Amino acid sequence: MNLDVLSKSYDIRWVYPTEIDEALYYEIWMGFWKLMDNSNFAVWYDARLSWESLKDALIQWILDSWNNVFDIWLCSTDMIYFSSGFYDDIDVWIMITASHNPKEYNWLKSCLKFAVPINMKDFSKELIDFIENGNKQIREKKWTYIEKDILDDWINHILSFIDIKNIKPLKIVADAWNWVAWVFMEKLAERLWIDMIPLYFEADWNFPNHHPNPIERENMQDLLNKVISENADLWVAFDWDADRMYICDEKWDIWSWTITTAMIAKTILQKNPWKKIVYNTVSWKIVSETIESSWWIWIKEKVGHVYIKETMKKDPDIVFAWEHSWHYFFQNNWNADSWVIAFAIVLELICNENKKSSEIKEEFDVYHAIDEINSKVNDVKQKISELKDIYKDWKIEENDWLTVIFNDFWFNVRPSSNEPLLRLNVEAISKDLAKEKEKEILEIIRKI
Repeated sequence: MNLDVLSKSYDIRWVYPTEIDEALYYEIWMGFWKLMDNSNFAVWYDARLSWESLKDALIQWILDSWNNVFDIWLCSTDMIYFSSGFYDDIDVWIMITASHNPKEYNWLKSCLKFAVPINMKDFSKELIDFIENGNKQIREKKWTYIEKDILDDWINHILSFIDIKNIKPLKIVADAWNWVAWVFMEKLAERLWIDMIPLYFEADWNFPNHHPNPIERENMQDLLNKVISENADLWVAFDWDADRMYICDEKWDIWSWTITTAMIAKTILQKNPWKKIVYNTVSWKIVSETIESSWWIWIKEKVGHVYIKETMKKDPDIVFAWEHSWHYFFQNNWNADSWVIAFAIVLELICNENKKSSEIKEEFDVYHAIDEINSKVNDVKQKISELKDIYKDWKIEENDWLTVIFNDFWFNVRPSSNEPLLRLNVEAISKDLAKEKEKEILEIIRKI
């Protein structure tokens, strides 16, 4: 098996059982314990095919290593971040998941207290050496095994971000994609007086209804049909490990990440005067304009949650941040992201405005943007330099590769971190202009 993958900072994924199995999982985490020297661990998991056997291997390693283990059971990603800050009796939090990868993959997400991420790259050489040559002697067992139910604490934490008295009964369709979101959605709906219509709330890692990826529009059709047949106010969908949300209003329009962010920014800034918000370089103009209209401060940061979290950590006045991959970060959530908190805030805004969700969307839907487009290029830096030269007479920003700004449109190009690709984002004051500039810039990018 190729252990070099452990040298990646994040997004480590293995196919089970050909690339990762119980024996290797056990050895990796025995080495992890030797290097980290922590005493209490919490383990949870999503519902993919290999979770049970890998969980048993992981817990066996913890127990053999003379540690205490808390078994949290099935949970979502943002629940691990919450718990790492809320409970002070646990040192390391480990979730068995492969995020949005297909069901045959598995690995994990992990963090220390207060949602501090664990970077495998920092000690990958020592870990690989331990797996290949280390002393794996099992110690005398002196441990405790505890099952821990965090659901009520998690729901109370979500509700602390809103004034629950503002919430009015809404009919909402929720699609759990036969995955993990159903764990908490029913109890949350009950506390918020939501008339929730559940769709595919039975955990089934074979995904008998549709693939759990809301980015692909064909996976949304069941939701759209349900909104129509039930005359619902809106629907919400989640991805594999329930760390991203997608909203559709009663007119069956799927909201962009920027519109949702602008809504959250407006609500948060009304409650937190003179505070700051971070957004990344491919955000649409409505976000900065929403912040400026309230006389608050915005900070533009590079794409990537690592940069956003570092910026939030340095400045205590930053109360909210987001990145365009549908992740929403909150200061009072230990600077970690949570779609559920974002969802509750959007609900409060809808109820306070006393309008249909589609009417509220119109306030923020004033620009036209294209979905991010990837193009394969031979020389990424040379192509960016060429674009910079062509548009040199316009306003140029280079804090995240290349952003070009004109009165009625802007675009950003940045490379992929692991492929010879350029990613293009374009926004304009009209749909026709956005399409025109998309074509113009792509011709330059793709010209050999």
